[in-house]
Amino acid sequence: MRNPDQYNSERVTLRHGGRDRTFVVVTPDGVGADAPVLLYFHGSLQNGNVARNFTGRTFDDMAATRGVRLVYPDGVDRHFNDTRLQLREKTRQLGVDDVGFTRAIVDWLGVSSVHACGYSNGGQMVMRLLHDAPGLLTGAATFAATMPADNNRVEGLGTDPVPTPYLAIHGTADHIVRYDGGVAGLDPAHTRGELISAHASAEYFAGVNGLGPDDHTRHSPVDGVTVDRWGGDAPVELWSIEGMGHLVPTPKQLPSSVGPGTSALVAAEVVADFFRF
Repeated sequence: MRNPDQYNSERVTLRHGGRDRTFVVVTPDGVGADAPVLLYFHGSLQNGNVARNFTGRTFDDMAATRGVRLVYPDGVDRHFNDTRLQLREKTRQLGVDDVGFTRAIVDWLGVSSVHACGYSNGGQMVMRLLHDAPGLLTGAATFAATMPADNNRVEGLGTDPVPTPYLAIHGTADHIVRYDGGVAGLDPAHTRGELISAHASAEYFAGVNGLGPDDHTRHSPVDGVTVDRWGGDAPVELWSIEGMGHLVPTPKQLPSSVGPGTSALVAAEVVADFFRF
């Protein structure tokens, strides 16, 4: 059971791009400034504290156990300005510079590099960082997010990302960001444009990292979970969760609107192991 005395949290306000931006910092007891840092980017209509509850505080628990400083940035109007051309949200209309905001958080933390993970819209934000801030991230992970199709990538998206270890976790029953690709969104009135499949997205990042078919293996660590791995100096892994919906794997019971959950694994632990925290 979580011990709330193992860490403390604070909400920080930082002036950036002409507006007050906020983020939540979770610091385990006894952790110094040289501890690894993980950014967690929330999904659409969430904020940092909602994301903490949405994941059942499992990332907070992982941070306390593994000695990680954990940061939850808040998007403008509960969204991040991500990779998708068809993101019809206020953050896009305002031209919010979330890449610059992330750099400002890193500067505030006083670190040279960070790891990052993100769910849905937040996962798309992590992908934008890989393209538009190459080298900023030491490692990246996404949940329920795949690369946009060529015709759905925001204008000016960086075309020269650098090799970065990358982990993707995706449910095969995700009805919002479909595992096999296609138009994403809750319904036809709220689409995010076309995305490629989870496997093609992982192959894309493997190619960025200089990895190909000869580097690929597949195994099943537990029933209902398949791991595609491209091994190398900057490995790529795709964890496919059979029957899981549009969510971050945690023990918490979530609304049926996001689809079925899973008891096969806890995403925070998979992330910590992949990043070697």
